[in-house]
Amino acid sequence: MGRADDEGELYASPAWLSLVWLVLAVLVVLEAANEIFGLGGPHYIYETWLQDVALTATAVLILARAAYEPTARRAWLAFGLAAASWAIGNIAWGIVYGGRANAPYPSFADVLWLLWYPLMIVGVATLIQLRVKNFELHRWMDGIAVVLVVLVAGSAFVLQPVANHDHQGTVAAVVDFSYPVLDILLMGSLLGVYGLLGWHPDRMWLLLGAGTLMITISDATFAVLQSRGIENDNHYEFISTLGAVLLAYAAWVRVPQRERPVERVTGLRAVALPLAAQALAIGVQIYAFFRPENGSEEVVTLVVLVVASIQIVLTRPRAEPDNTELANTELANPELANTGSAGSGSAGPKSAGTDP
Repeated sequence: MGRADDEGELYASPAWLSLVWLVLAVLVVLEAANEIFGLGGPHYIYETWLQDVALTATAVLILARAAYEPTARRAWLAFGLAAASWAIGNIAWGIVYGGRANAPYPSFADVLWLLWYPLMIVGVATLIQLRVKNFELHRWMDGIAVVLVVLVAGSAFVLQPVANHDHQGTVAAVVDFSYPVLDILLMGSLLGVYGLLGWHPDRMWLLLGAGTLMITISDATFAVLQSRGIENDNHYEFISTLGAVLLAYAAWVRVPQRERPVERVTGLRAVALPLAAQALAIGVQIYAFFRPENGSEEVVTLVVLVVASIQIVLTRPRAEPDNTELANTELANPELANTGSAGSGSAGPKSAGTDP
């Protein structure tokens, strides 16, 4: 038996990984205790050493997963390179600017940090090719609706506050916007994958989504604080470390060998997501009515309403009739049933020659 199935899911993982996960969990707990409660000594020890060690370890673990077996190698290689660019950016920034009171923003490290997003997208797209065998339009529309739902929330609660308080230069403002926008789009694309999987993602996809969510929360907090001129607020960086560890764990999580049929979504479940998107868009419009901002949320909500309406009208899947429905139709139309019987008798060559 190989190490993975034809979709790149592991049958078993190395035994030594259990100790690695325990060590990484302890590192995250120590960093959280230091940042929240001030326990364990100076913060720079955790920011410069402990966090960098944890991020480097996650990059090595994901790259090791890429080397472990060939089926999903390209996907995990992209994820591993994304984690490596993030870790290298952290380490390089610490070496160059770690001892300075007023570090420049943005810096060369932002190029490495922003490289994380296209590499993650490549990894997700490659995994979709392996895991999603049948592409269905209505589920892809579900994915678009999810992206827009997340974008609405991000526009109302992250992007607009950044725009209202950002008094930095043009380049800094673009970088401030880039992190939350790219995080929102990446998070929405992962939620869209859940729709493609019939809303029954396995543990690997759930961990990828949870890790990305942690990093999104951290980046959004940083962008809002940075735009308001609040620096060196290090009470939340452990969240991004936790996100990186969850991404590494997703690379090695073992899914038992089993059949994974994709359920056909019909009825109200098929339109629940676009209806939720519409409800959220309406809520944002009501919020904007009482607290008018710059109007960017109106554009996003308009797109949400249009896409969701198109899905409801054009792409709602219908359940196919089964044999019971066909039998009931024949009972209600005896002439149709007799025609079908006669047709089946005349079509068979043996029925014409039964009587001598």
